[in-house]
Amino acid sequence: MHGSDQAIESDIGCSLSATLAASSIAQMARAVNMQLVVNAFHGHAHNRMCQLQHHPLYLPGTGLEDFETCECVFSSSNATAALIHHASHFHYVQYLELHFSQWDADKYAELSTLLSFCLAQ
Repeated sequence: MHGSDQAIESDIGCSLSATLAASSIAQMARAVNMQLVVNAFHGHAHNRMCQLQHHPLYLPGTGLEDFETCECVFSSSNATAALIHHASHFHYVQYLELHFSQWDADKYAELSTLLSFCLAQ
């Protein structure tokens, strides 16, 4: 569906690789060169052989990606808990929508700053 040479991140990418290799879709995964990657933070807790096979630092094609985007987004939303834990469902959802709309605006602003800096170089 997504083409070949894809990397999929999982905190347990190393053990998931063994499960995938024994599954009914193992041949399809090998045919499209699918890689299971451990995100950078969790990867350092794994043994050396696991890191060499699954840590993004050692995998060609992963670039500077640390596979921690979901962790960062979730962590940012933790700041809303103190404000919304007693709110009605409507206000809970409304505040989360506001939080993530601001998150998007901030990220786009940071991206435009980075791009303008890169173009000036």
